[in-house]
This record gives sequence, structure tokens and C-alpha cells, in this order.
Amino acid sequence: MNTIKAGIKLLSKTQLTCIGLLVAGCCSVAFSLFGQPYRFINYAANTILQPNPNGEGMRNFFLAAKQLESGIKRKVHIVHIGDSHIQADIFSGRVRDLMQLTGYFGNGGRGFVFPYAAAGTNNPQNYAVSYQGKWEGIRSIKRDTYAQWGLAGVVAVTKDPSATLTISPNREQNAAFYEITRVKIFYPVFDKSSFNVMVVANPAELVSSYMSREGFVEFEFNKPQEEITIKLTRSEPTQTQFVLQGFSLENDRAGIVYSSAGINGAEVSTYFRCEDFDRQLRALKPDLVIVSLGTNDAHVVKFDAELFLSNMRFMVNLIKRAYPRASILLTTPGDAYRARRYINLNNNKVREMILQVAAETGVAVWDFYTVMGGLRSVDHWLRSQLATADRLHLTPKGYAFQGELLYEAMMDAYRRYWAKNQP
Repeated sequence: MNTIKAGIKLLSKTQLTCIGLLVAGCCSVAFSLFGQPYRFINYAANTILQPNPNGEGMRNFFLAAKQLESGIKRKVHIVHIGDSHIQADIFSGRVRDLMQLTGYFGNGGRGFVFPYAAAGTNNPQNYAVSYQGKWEGIRSIKRDTYAQWGLAGVVAVTKDPSATLTISPNREQNAAFYEITRVKIFYPVFDKSSFNVMVVANPAELVSSYMSREGFVEFEFNKPQEEITIKLTRSEPTQTQFVLQGFSLENDRAGIVYSSAGINGAEVSTYFRCEDFDRQLRALKPDLVIVSLGTNDAHVVKFDAELFLSNMRFMVNLIKRAYPRASILLTTPGDAYRARRYINLNNNKVREMILQVAAETGVAVWDFYTVMGGLRSVDHWLRSQLATADRLHLTPKGYAFQGELLYEAMMDAYRRYWAKNQP
């Protein structure tokens, strides 16, 4: 039996409160556009581009956020999908922290997470995964494989009915503390070969459970949990495996829920292989879906512009069909080299096509390519220790800075919208 454990030391409520106040108090200084130290950043371009001057592309999200800020709405859910830039959850995690810890909105819960460590790939540092038994990862980017993938684009599979898995969203370095009063466990609920799944909890604290046709089982607790452990059981001889697609860690507090899911190497079309993508998106009920894809589509010698354009159109329409109430924000990939040394002009082509799709479909865009500084700006990021030597990925410092830029652009767009459209 293979056992992997990751220890967790939880912060006290006093420590967490101090961190939250520190982050909130620093925001007005840290996010002054004129106070940033990097001259190569195009701060003037750090805006959310809307399909019309009234900001209709983000309207549903802005309305939900205003209702949350006013106490009318309890939750606002953001879902951020992408590739390796999102799987590590430093970029998206920085936006999450700032959304939840500043005075605007509050912490509404951790949201969707996937146990990447159990699938044999890099796990975000802001939550821990431990497990018993043998788990195997199957990723949708591998064309010669198949699994019933969902929002994460990767599954963790075990054939061991005694296997367990624990996910702990509270790490010592985290800025936020996440209580869990409900958990959704996503897996193919109609597959007769699937083991049954249960949570390990005090029976007095587990108050209800039900299975949804949307492809998950939900458990509710009357006392907040700090982590979730699942165990499997077999009641029929036909049950031979369990395919874990992810968790949604939820609570009853008002605030922002910021889910993220990325898969290393993902292209736009990677998500088209995920048959439960739209079903799980509906289950999460997002007010805003952020799509950060295009880097891997552009990272080729022969770039098929028409295919990329078609795929981006399909992705936007897929999200709109899955949950029409959600606003959509596309982000352009940053400047990058191909194979470390070749200047890649495809990234700007991808940028232009994302802008074209946004104009056609009425969704919003954050043009990170231009904000980053345009062609060869990754060299400046590398010299400033914001990008890694492959000139493709950013350093933790760089991803955090990228998150700060996106947060500032979103909050600026939010303030501007309500300055023109008083509720």
C-alpha cells in the first residue's frame, strides 16, 4: 500500500485576522498604477476591454458583485480555467486572496479544487493532498487516452476499494482560512462500475447527503470542517474503480468564491474532450468565467489561425450554453519564446483572434500580452526575476504580480461601471 502524507499547521484566528487586515490595508498602496516599479509594464493598457462603452460584457458579474457588497446576495462565484499558468494557482490564487481579503466582498469559501498530487502532477501550494492506496492520473491532453473528464481536465483513478484521500485547504502560508460546511464530490455517478464514496466525519456532525444528476454527491455538516477525507466502499461485484473529477469546498458565509482549474499543456480544444465540463460548470453556478488559454496553441512552429479562431468561438459558446447567466472574461497569453530561444510571433496572433472573438460574441477581454509589454517583453520579465529561464512561464513573484494586475483591472472596471450606472 502506498501512503503519502502532507502535514498541515493551521493558523490561529488572530493570525488570520491580522493577515487579512494587512492585505486589505496595503491594497490602496500596492495597486496604485503609478506606484509600480516596472517601467516595461504598459499600465495604461491594464483595463478590461468591453464590447461596448457601457460595460455590458461584464454586466452580470458587476451586478452580482454589487448585490454582494450591498448584502442582497450571499455568494459570487468566479471560475478560472486555463493551462499550466492556472494549474499552479499562483496567478489565480493571488486574485482570489485579494478578492476575498479586501473590504469589498469577503471570503465565501474555497470552491472547486482538484487533488493534482494524487494524479501524479504538480499540486498548488495553497492546499494539501494526502492519500492511501494507489491512485493514477489520466490527463485530457494525452490524445491516446480516455477518461470521463470534467472541469479539471484530469481525473484521479483508483481500483482499490480501500483507498482514501484527504484534501486540506488550510495551509500555514495561506492568507485566508476556509471553513467547510458542504462538500460536493464530482465523479461519474451513473457509472455502475464505480465504487461508492463517503466522507470520514463524526456522525453527529454529518447532517445530510444526496446524489445529484449533475454528477456529484453532496455532504453537509452542522459543524465546520477544516479538511475533507473520502473513503470508498464496494457493495456490488461490478464495482471496480473510482474516477475522481474534483471537489467543491463550500460554506455558508457571504463572499467571493474563486474556483480555478488548469491542466499543464492544455490548448483550447483540450476542454472539448471533457464531457462533464458543461455539467460541472452548471453545478458551480458561476457569475464570471475567466478563460486563460492560448499559450500552448501558439507554442508551435506552424500555427493554424483558422483552427484557433474556430476553437475560441466554440469555447465561448460552450460556456454560454452551459450557464447563460455567467459573464465571460478572456485573457490573452503573455509574450513568450518558443523552445527557449525563438521569438514567437504567434502569441500576438492569438491575442488578435481573442479580441476578434470577444467583439463577435460580446464578452470581455483582459489583454495581458499588451500589459506585459508586447513582443520580447518577457526578456524584461526575466531580468526582473518575474519570468523563468524558459521564457514561457513566470516565477512565483511574476505570477503574483500578474494576479495583482488582473485584480486592479477588474476592480477598476467595476468602479467605472457603477460610476456610470448608479444602482
